[in-house]
Amino acid sequence: MNKSITKRLLSRCCAIVIIASTLISCQDWGEADPPAGNQTFPKLEKIATYAFDEEIDPAEIQLYAYSDGSRPALADDSERGSVLHLNGGYALIANPLIGVDVQNAVSLTFWAKRTARIDETTGEDLGLSSALFSFQNENGSQRMFFTPNGWLSYEGVEGKYEYNNPETVKTGMMSADEWHYIALSVTNTGYFVYVDGMKKIDKTVLVSEFDCSKIVQFMASVPYLYLGYGSDTETPEWMIDDLTIYRNTITDSQIKVPGTGEEEENKNIIIGNEDMSTAWWSAFSDLITMTDNQTIHYGFYNHTGGNENWHNWALALSNGKAVGETGYAEYFVLRADAWENVSFSGTNITSNYNWDTFKNDMKGAYVDLTIERTGNRVDVTAITTTTGGTVYTMTYFYEGDLTSSVGAFLTCEGAYLEIEPEAVFVGQTYTADSYRVGPSDNTAGWWSFFSDFTKISGNTTAPFGYGFYNYTNGGANWNNWLIVVTNGKDRGEEGYAEYFVLRADAYGWGDSNYTGDNISASYNFDTFISQMRGAYCTIFLTRSGNRIDLTTKVTASDGTQLDDYTFFYEGVSTTDIGVFLTVDGSSLDIRSVANYPYMNADK
Repeated sequence: MNKSITKRLLSRCCAIVIIASTLISCQDWGEADPPAGNQTFPKLEKIATYAFDEEIDPAEIQLYAYSDGSRPALADDSERGSVLHLNGGYALIANPLIGVDVQNAVSLTFWAKRTARIDETTGEDLGLSSALFSFQNENGSQRMFFTPNGWLSYEGVEGKYEYNNPETVKTGMMSADEWHYIALSVTNTGYFVYVDGMKKIDKTVLVSEFDCSKIVQFMASVPYLYLGYGSDTETPEWMIDDLTIYRNTITDSQIKVPGTGEEEENKNIIIGNEDMSTAWWSAFSDLITMTDNQTIHYGFYNHTGGNENWHNWALALSNGKAVGETGYAEYFVLRADAWENVSFSGTNITSNYNWDTFKNDMKGAYVDLTIERTGNRVDVTAITTTTGGTVYTMTYFYEGDLTSSVGAFLTCEGAYLEIEPEAVFVGQTYTADSYRVGPSDNTAGWWSFFSDFTKISGNTTAPFGYGFYNYTNGGANWNNWLIVVTNGKDRGEEGYAEYFVLRADAYGWGDSNYTGDNISASYNFDTFISQMRGAYCTIFLTRSGNRIDLTTKVTASDGTQLDDYTFFYEGVSTTDIGVFLTVDGSSLDIRSVANYPYMNADK
């Protein structure tokens, strides 16, 4: 096996991606939900990084001087090492977001150290009005810029917008003569800025005076990104390092200051060699097995040099054994380029690929792969989303005499795969609105509607989880999902008792061993109700001895990823535990009830 974990400051946004057409917006109280499952949740993706560690390539970055100034140049800083020093000049970069499908935000992170330029008469810092960066059209008649004061100014064909103009407000967010780590997202509803891991600006709750999605799309479509240029004030001396540009909204992983030990590792699993040298049948993901009427799901990024159509991912289905295991045999191998090794005729395969662009389309593409078994038939659906936002669908079916348990694994050639552990599961999946808890008008009373009961015996070998869309009447924070964990007995069963009940709004209760101090969440309750309307939630449960751990991940209907909500309970005294969901003034459109084997992968 060729498997490793990469350490990057890159976080993936959601546990399960369901490819669809549009997002649900917030509704008025009591309004019926639109058909569930038509949301496409934006994926956070790193588009470009400028480390300024090597000689600058003029084909990538062009350097210019202001009048009486000097061209930027690399410099050796005592704290940061090699950085870009701008002193009387600016840099021009071809916008790396061109051709990229930006859904809910454009985000940037970078280190910056500026020198204050003080007006001798007024004592004011003139650098607060100068641009750290700007996005502009060909002739500069349309622009968006950002300054050390957190001043965001936009002038475009759709109008003008600004916030934190230093003429009216001084934020003090970025002091002079010291390095600061800046993390910001310009979103469809406003923008937020963190400096050194601390939130300094949060103008993201439905900016009513302007449609900020216009700014987002502007940043993703104009040809030029400038450093140290763009406002009407010449930018004084400053230095920049490790500039990274993302499509969509950054999360805690990018906001936390690098190098402090607080930033999160990228826990995605790498299959194959990252230099694209992977030979055929040399690197494999761990085997996942399933029985009749179950589904295996993968979510992963496909990285390829694009030399050949087959230099991509491949899926194998075996008789439940892994490669090299005694008795191993495979039913089929299906490649990304609509090829399989059973009939070679392709009669069981359909796809809408554009073969003229296929090789480039697969570079960095996200693949949502589902394998469904019904009796002796297996159906495979691969939904590929390119970095430019184009969506392709390939389907395949296999029919034959299958063993009671079959196994699936991924491999690749001339490529490598980056698998999201939280997007890999095996269990039951459901179509939109086929498994609903509570009426869709969200009138469910307390303790009146319940999901099916699941019994878990002993310790979990892989986290157990629910994936569902949450809908609420908007009446209160608690009008959302609830999870109940019992002593292994179902409601109405003799001896039934609850270890604890936990609500979506980070509140709960339980037996004598329950303690609310074990809850950790950082929700903004000013926006929580609106964020939970149509949110996609995944709840993961693990049990080890007398302890249960829960982690909840929430992607709001606008694509915003909320911070994880965690809880642990110590005091389990029964061999079995029982789990079910319930609602209160809400309803749940459940999409999966499954185990997540890759979440326990070796790190």
